[in-house]
Amino acid sequence: MSESDVPTSAVAIVTAAGEGIGEATAHAFADAGYDLVLVDINAEALDATAADLPSGVAEVVVADVTDEAAVAGLMAHALESYGRVDVLVNVVGGSRPGKTAAELTLDEWNRLLALNLTSTFLMCRAVLPHMEQRGKGAIVNVSSGAGLRGMRANPGYVAAKAGVGALTRALALDHGPNGVRVNCVAPGPIRTPLMRRNRTPDEITMMGQVAIAGRIGEPEEIAAGILWLASDAASYVMGQTLEIDGGPSSFV
Repeated sequence: MSESDVPTSAVAIVTAAGEGIGEATAHAFADAGYDLVLVDINAEALDATAADLPSGVAEVVVADVTDEAAVAGLMAHALESYGRVDVLVNVVGGSRPGKTAAELTLDEWNRLLALNLTSTFLMCRAVLPHMEQRGKGAIVNVSSGAGLRGMRANPGYVAAKAGVGALTRALALDHGPNGVRVNCVAPGPIRTPLMRRNRTPDEITMMGQVAIAGRIGEPEEIAAGILWLASDAASYVMGQTLEIDGGPSSFV
């Protein structure tokens, strides 16, 4: 993407910016010339991400984006700091495989939906009135290949990530005519800290072997797709889910 695709003083909010895809996205947008509002619940990780960016590029907000009041506060902070928000990237999410629907408690189910789906809804709801008032904006949500094809012993995560894709289409229909483009990326297996916490090295290697690419992906590869969807280069792309997954071999 060229610098001409980035509006002057464009501002992007990136959630889960402390590590993994969110951290890589922060770097990609900073390199493209955006000012940033970086959000994470982990203050130490968030500060580490910001410290690796050029001075003055990023504001940091420690917040739980599953909390309605916290989301309102961070949106107010973004507008007070920059006066505008051009892009919202909803990266927050997570899973802990190992239980079927028969084994999952209601509290566990609710936590997975709050983290992976409600957080996206709350952030979108907070930013949409501002973007519609300006007549322009881009939202990129992060779903998962699991939300498209399923995953064993992870029903709450699968349902929530499928919901992110459906929410993306609904938002595009409702708000696209007012200038807000809403799209989604669905990563396959990505070498993130979350992946390394949830899976053994052998499991990670096996995941890569089922892809046409012959490997799992890197966070920077997802960030590149997010950056493109947010840019004016993707101005005719609305309500879409872009799969970035190395091409699962089940396709061939």
